[in-house]
Amino acid sequence: MRVSAILSMIVAVYPALAHSQTVSVRNGEGEHGFGWMFGYEGRCYVLMPKHVAGLYPKVSIMTSAPVVTSSATTIAPFWPEIDLAVGVGGSALDSRCPARLDDLEETPQSLNAAMGYLHRLTPAGEEERTALRIGNRNYLTFDAELAGGQNTIAQGTSGAFLFVDGKPLGMAVTSNDTSRATFIRSGEILIHVRRYLSEQAGAYVPPEPDEPVTPAPAAEGALPLVFEAATMPPVNPRFAPENMLGGGQFVFSPAARMSFVLRLEETAPVSRVVLRSTPSEGRTMPKRIILNWSLEADGRNFREWTRGEMGRDGVFDTGLLAPRNIRALQVIVLNAWSSGDIAIDSVVAQ
Repeated sequence: MRVSAILSMIVAVYPALAHSQTVSVRNGEGEHGFGWMFGYEGRCYVLMPKHVAGLYPKVSIMTSAPVVTSSATTIAPFWPEIDLAVGVGGSALDSRCPARLDDLEETPQSLNAAMGYLHRLTPAGEEERTALRIGNRNYLTFDAELAGGQNTIAQGTSGAFLFVDGKPLGMAVTSNDTSRATFIRSGEILIHVRRYLSEQAGAYVPPEPDEPVTPAPAAEGALPLVFEAATMPPVNPRFAPENMLGGGQFVFSPAARMSFVLRLEETAPVSRVVLRSTPSEGRTMPKRIILNWSLEADGRNFREWTRGEMGRDGVFDTGLLAPRNIRALQVIVLNAWSSGDIAIDSVVAQ
């Protein structure tokens, strides 16, 4: 049996091994933390401390490699003293959420464990695991400290989960010094989140934005596009990739790999694609761009369609091409006109 077939069988039987469920979170105030995502009734949710979610309803989520970024709307409907929030993830995360809410259930083995591993992500999406010694348990929380000659527990660890035998034991919420942290027990999180999702989630309506967004006028003949996924997170959730489709900007920092996928609700002929960018102080425009297309709804099997350069006027226009049936469109940004964060105003397919 080929190695690839064996790996496929392993992933099918143990889906949680395919991708880490630890995610990086960036809130609207520019602060970083972590979270843990799980699937529930066809949606992907992200658990995080309330202080990591921040004051604004939108956060940016970045998964482990291969990196997928998405926006999430956060809610904190629990009693005020518990530092807990839930993010409702975008559709880009749905295929990356094999974990289940019941994975938070405590077991005799986890309750008696003396050691665990703190899971965090690097900016490149690689998972870091740090051994911690568990102690000082109480009804709601427990403490854990570095084991052996480990490095310090860095600032920005809030939201990272401690795992025992691959199961989440608790979520980091505070750190009084660089060698220890306090965690909310997973069983306590489970009680509140399970009740909320079973009683309220079906009727959840996202809050209105603080500032009303005026959708950009649709170009003549424009096809309806839906944001699917991106390899780079926005510099701030207020500059999320969804902005390209409704008024606003998608702003991201230069990275080794910069691409995003837009999807049509159904396969349709496309003969022209236009990207627009408005640079400003500290922000620049894409330069070299590749457009790929796919007939698959999930964006697999992309093929190159065309490539070119965005003009200094901030417009990349393919012009009229021979119509091609397309279900998903991938935009790859190879570089930028100058240094600074990269901004894209809109993407229109006709």
